[in-house]
Amino acid sequence: MPDKDSRYRFLLEKSNIRGVLVHLDETWKEVLRRAEYPDKVRQILGHAMAAIPLLSSTIKFSGKLTLQARGPGPVTLLVVQASADGGQRGLAHWNGEPPEAPLSAIFGEATLTIQIESGKRGEVYQGVVEAVGEKLQDALGSYFENSEQLPTRLWLHCDGEQAAGLLLQQLPDSDDIQIVDKDDDWQRVTLMADTVGAEELYNTDVVQLLTRVFSEDEVRLFDAEPLRFECNCSRERTAALIEGLGQEEAMDILASEKEIEIICEFCNSKNVFDSIDVAAIFRTETPLGGSETIH
Repeated sequence: MPDKDSRYRFLLEKSNIRGVLVHLDETWKEVLRRAEYPDKVRQILGHAMAAIPLLSSTIKFSGKLTLQARGPGPVTLLVVQASADGGQRGLAHWNGEPPEAPLSAIFGEATLTIQIESGKRGEVYQGVVEAVGEKLQDALGSYFENSEQLPTRLWLHCDGEQAAGLLLQQLPDSDDIQIVDKDDDWQRVTLMADTVGAEELYNTDVVQLLTRVFSEDEVRLFDAEPLRFECNCSRERTAALIEGLGQEEAMDILASEKEIEIICEFCNSKNVFDSIDVAAIFRTETPLGGSETIH
């Protein structure tokens, strides 16, 4: 079977098509430990968790890649995020169990936003596509065709133990590579990929799987890349959120609640700030009397 929590990039050299295969085990289980998701909410979240490392493999970035959907449907918020070094996290909010499809019934009238944050310069780039189609994989395929003009297909699966995905993308011709029957090759390759089911993605050795599915192509498989659950929340980041509230609002919360408690929805870690902590955030000379700080 595939290595747990890994991403595999491969190239179909004869057809000039690149592919990515993702298998999540503990990474997906860590997300499920954070909340009791209804089955259909779990399904759309699992598909998104499998999709984000597929997407990040096709985009060069050094910071974070975020996929988000927000709408008035049963799933009101879906957020998954990947870092350039293989960390990822995700969550969903819901107010009822959605149907399996289409996306418009899951999210209502909504858009999918793909945001890239540069780790070095702090630049942010966004791409948006309507949340339409039968499944998440359909909308994401449309995003790539519209934004990059590259035919792209995704296949996404999950259950209560594992999540997995497959991406194929037709590469543009270059001076070195000219494919004569590229449309025929694309149709042939995607038809073969359609035969891959969830159980095969979960349990079949990657070399064996690629050899079976793409037997007519020369497959170049690159080294596996490890993936993991990772949340980058910290007490410092939480303090920055309080600073963003402004001193007056923070003091109002303290007056009524005696402390400010912030729980990270991604990992359930809790940070509690009393009056001394808040005073330190705003660098006031004389803090209000407070209690023992929890760190």
